Amino acid sequence: MATLSDLEAQRATLIRRLTGLRKRVTTGDRTVEYDLGQAEKALGVIDREISAAKQANGTSRPVRSFVVTPRSGY
Repeated sequence: MATLSDLEAQRATLIRRLTGLRKRVTTGDRTVEYDLGQAEKALGVIDREISAAKQANGTSRPVRSFVVTPRSGY
């Protein structure tokens, strides 16, 4: 498994590449359409690996979520 600093470097590189990607490229009479979903999935995988590495090192607590729902009446 990669170290935390390696994973963060991979994430930064992927984000730089994501900002430069184009969904459709046209050259002359040819058009190519790319699926940006794969890059977004890769970013999700790296984020999960970073989270797991932080939890393994004890540098991060698990994220807790709270759901607030409105109720009518008491």
